[in-house]
Amino acid sequence: MTTHDEEVLGFWNERAQCGQNAGTNDFMLKYLEEAALLERMPSGAEVLDIGCGNGSTLIHLVKEKGCTGVGLDYADSLLDLARQAAKENGVRKKLRFVKRDVRQLGDDLGQFQHIMTQRCLINLETEEEQRRAFSSILQLLSPGGYYYMIEAFNDGNRTLNALRDIFHLEPMTSPWHNRFFELKDVLNWEKSYPVTVREVSHFASTYYFLSRVVYAKLAADRGEPLRYDSDINQISLHLPPIGEFGATKLIVWQKVQ
Repeated sequence: MTTHDEEVLGFWNERAQCGQNAGTNDFMLKYLEEAALLERMPSGAEVLDIGCGNGSTLIHLVKEKGCTGVGLDYADSLLDLARQAAKENGVRKKLRFVKRDVRQLGDDLGQFQHIMTQRCLINLETEEEQRRAFSSILQLLSPGGYYYMIEAFNDGNRTLNALRDIFHLEPMTSPWHNRFFELKDVLNWEKSYPVTVREVSHFASTYYFLSRVVYAKLAADRGEPLRYDSDINQISLHLPPIGEFGATKLIVWQKVQ
C-alpha cells in the first residue's frame, strides 16, 4: 500500500505533464503569485526557491530582476521541466536546480538572504511536519534575510465560502494532497522562532472574489463552463487587493539578526 508521501510525489510527477501549468491549472493565480514576488524581490538577489516546480518564478526573477538562484524540488519530472525551461529562456547559467525534499534540506546549500515557497508546505501531511520544515528553512536563511511564504490558508476559504453560500455555490475546499494553514496559528510562530512578521498580504483577494463569487455565479446562471481567462478574471488582475478572500496569501518573515 502506498503512503501519503508516495501518493503526493506521484501526483506532482504526473503534474509535470501539464508543462507551464504544472504547479496549478489556475494560471491567473500563478501570475499574481509571481507578480507579488517580483514586486518584493530586490534586483540582483540570490534566491532559494524551495518547491520550485517547473522553475517559472525563478526564471522570471532572473529575466526581470537580474537575480540568480537555486531551485529545489523532490519530483524528478518537475526538475527536468525547470532545467529545460531555463535553457530555453537563456538563463541556465544563472540558475541551479537540485533534487531535495523540504523535510530534508541538509546543510550543504549555504545560506541565502532571500528564500521563497509557493504552495509548498501545504503538501506536508501534519502540522508537526510543517513546523519542522519551517524551522529547517530558517536554518538556511541569513540573519536579517527574508522568507517569502506563499501558502494556502483555511481562513480565506471560509471568508470566500460565506459569500458563495449566498448564491448557493458549492464551497471551496482544499485539494486531497494539501493541508491548509490557519493564519492566526502561523502568525504565532513569531513567538517560537527567531523571526519577525514583516507583512501579511492578501494579494489575490480581489481575484478570488471576482473569479470565485461574481464570475462563478454568472457562469452558473448562464450554464457556461468556468474559464480561468474569463474577462472578469482578467480585469481582476489590474485591481488592488480588497478584503481577505481566498486561500492563497503571502507572509514575509525576516530572520532576527
